[in-house]
Amino acid sequence: MTTSNRPQPYRVSEQKILWADATTGYGVTWDGRRVTPVIRGRRKNPNLTDLLDTAHAAGAQRIMLTGRLPASEPGKPHWLMADTPGWRHGTHWLDTPPTGRYFHEATQPAEDPKARPLEVATAAAWFGGGRLGIHQARAAWDLVAAALRRSEPQLTALMKSPAATGQNLWALSMPANLDPAPVDDDIAEEIHRTSGQHHVEHLVAGPSFTEHPDCVPLIDPSRGQSSIDGFAYIDGRFMYAGLCNELAVGPARRLRGIDAHYLFEETPFAPARYHIGFTVPEGWNHLGIWGVKLPGSTSEWYWPNRPGATGETWVDAAELRVGMAHGWKPDTFIEAVQFTAKKPALRGDTRLVAARPLDTFAERLANAREAVEIAQVEEAVKEAARTALRAVLLETIGAFASRGRRSTVTVTSTFEVPEQYQSSIRMWGNRITYQAASPTTERQRQFYHPELAAQVWGRARARVLDGTKAAPAGALHVAPHQLIGINGDAVYTATVPAWALPTARGGSDDGKVGKLRLKGALTGPVPVPVTRAQRDALMHQAEAAGPSAAWQAGDEVHA
Repeated sequence: MTTSNRPQPYRVSEQKILWADATTGYGVTWDGRRVTPVIRGRRKNPNLTDLLDTAHAAGAQRIMLTGRLPASEPGKPHWLMADTPGWRHGTHWLDTPPTGRYFHEATQPAEDPKARPLEVATAAAWFGGGRLGIHQARAAWDLVAAALRRSEPQLTALMKSPAATGQNLWALSMPANLDPAPVDDDIAEEIHRTSGQHHVEHLVAGPSFTEHPDCVPLIDPSRGQSSIDGFAYIDGRFMYAGLCNELAVGPARRLRGIDAHYLFEETPFAPARYHIGFTVPEGWNHLGIWGVKLPGSTSEWYWPNRPGATGETWVDAAELRVGMAHGWKPDTFIEAVQFTAKKPALRGDTRLVAARPLDTFAERLANAREAVEIAQVEEAVKEAARTALRAVLLETIGAFASRGRRSTVTVTSTFEVPEQYQSSIRMWGNRITYQAASPTTERQRQFYHPELAAQVWGRARARVLDGTKAAPAGALHVAPHQLIGINGDAVYTATVPAWALPTARGGSDDGKVGKLRLKGALTGPVPVPVTRAQRDALMHQAEAAGPSAAWQAGDEVHA
């Protein structure tokens, strides 16, 4: 019997959520009932037990906290691990965003295998760090659910996390006749070892600049440049949704040496990853194009840009094309891994057609985002819904490369921690925790496709450097002495690049998803942001100001 690799969608019912203020305990239920907290003793505000008792009395299955959360400081007891009389602790997740799980001892005895915990989670897991009231959070949740249901009617309800919701949407969006085979284990492991996610660099000399001899800052305040003409914050509009078209799936084939070279030379747009050796071209004075993992690190990368510097790395075909277009050439093609871009046609036709594993998924998310934009709700609710849909998109792509869920395990001694989890040990007061991987189920394996995540991440790194075929856009189209930094799909510059403007103002931003666009601008002079913290402060100021400063400057130029 042949086993299918097609992910099966979940049948989901609406969650019975109590949206509660973390400080006061006042809340509103999934069906609109106002809830007053049950507070025992003479306390003014509820503790964790009070919140659990309140949710239980309201018939809720989950608490979503809004407002100011209790502090969680290493070395001190975590607020989710407080004593909870009448409630038995389940398996928690104490990293950000945290989730606690508790069983009601009177109605859920320990020996009951069907018992389901009451979960305590945070609205921030969906809506980010913006301060929302309980009614705003519930309205944003309902708006996201309605927008996704409008785009895909079979998605009847949201799941507990953005990633799980996105996976369910993907399962409902799979093309007919596509049975996405997994890549071989050795290739999957290779992707994990050699594929990073974001290009992250601060390009100003100082404490936040990469300490590597092959990296040269583009702005150096020590050479007399203490201020810049202005500050512009540019990022991608729903970026990943514009990069999911015509991806490839497994199985994958490996090509060595000259065969890898021929693959790129003959079919440069073939969906593949290339293991190359390279030298930064002589005379190069811009940021690095191909990233190299730091020796001995599992997650840190540097981006060599010193002329004559050499490196060895894996790059996506999109990154390789960008480098070649800007004068970078591999010294050698060591090997390549090519994915499968075609699938059998329907009705027994022998013609192969594009697999398109994520096209419909991305289109439906983009449609949901458009539905949010036209909703007649207050701006805070709309912004929270945008953030939630972005989380669904980003976390679903990331989940393709997830090798299983992790949970926080509490022990009494570090001697109880298995060797492979020693690095995750944390102290919370007198309690010791570590993070352990949960067993991967067969169902979860259907959603494990690291080749999809790697292709999207590679395309994103390429696009932020050189973003469009129709007109120049991206960090490589910014004068080097005006490029402050790059952070995933965000670019920070000292002036507003013309390409970041809307097409109506002569730029390349046509309003479509995946395009780099101006989020905000400040007029100068502005002190050079020597550190990332200073740069981030300018970013927040620019975002708050919006792009109006650029509009005004442009209007003055054309006056």
